[in-house]
Amino acid sequence: MALNKSMIVARTDLSMAMKVSYVKYGLIFTAAIGPIMAIGTVGLLVFTAANATDLLVIMQMVSPLMSPMLGLVAIIPASLIAANALVGEREQNTLEPLLCTPLTDRELLTGKVLSSFIPSIVLLLGSIVITEIATIAMFLIAGYPPMLFPDITGLVLLLTAGPLVILAMNSVMILISGRVSRVYEAYQVSGASVMIFMIPMLLPLVSLDSGGAIDPAAIWFSDIITILIASVLFIVTWALAFSKFNRDRMVSLV
Repeated sequence: MALNKSMIVARTDLSMAMKVSYVKYGLIFTAAIGPIMAIGTVGLLVFTAANATDLLVIMQMVSPLMSPMLGLVAIIPASLIAANALVGEREQNTLEPLLCTPLTDRELLTGKVLSSFIPSIVLLLGSIVITEIATIAMFLIAGYPPMLFPDITGLVLLLTAGPLVILAMNSVMILISGRVSRVYEAYQVSGASVMIFMIPMLLPLVSLDSGGAIDPAAIWFSDIITILIASVLFIVTWALAFSKFNRDRMVSLV
């Protein structure tokens, strides 16, 4: 029953967010740009490589960099929806009626979190599936053995750190909802959480050898570091968000 109430809040929030043009078009743009960049990059490499050996070497260099980028772009929509979930309600003068409903704090906050988590995780998984299918098809068309892109390390990173960062972004938004008055301020703060994905994009580069190859151990190490940081960020911000949420204070600020 509690989950049903939270889902009602989530559906209402998502519906309201999609009425805002920059949120709606931002979702469309970010949903498309990640797979387009990844598929375009792989396509260029597949159809210009001299042979299978060269292609394998290049893919081993590119995959650790492109996989985090795919996650970074796919997760950005969470900040757009999350910012409108609380701060946007204040701008639209709908926050006070919402806070005065008989919903419990947990039902209200769960609904707010689901409103951005569900579409964001769908976009993330959709981006992964589309990219995998398209790149495998290009390998087969070009006459090469199929390869996963994102590869196994990339999939582990995206499927673990991705959801954690989305949830952390939501909890950060809850924390700052009573401290900022404009949606663009909320974007700036919550969007900083996405920068976690810069770690697996840059850290493996320190292991580049003279031939331009990246040590696979360095890729796994950077992924594990990223997952650990995302886990800590999620746990800390989630605990703070639910303990610091003060409905009476937010009503007084409306």
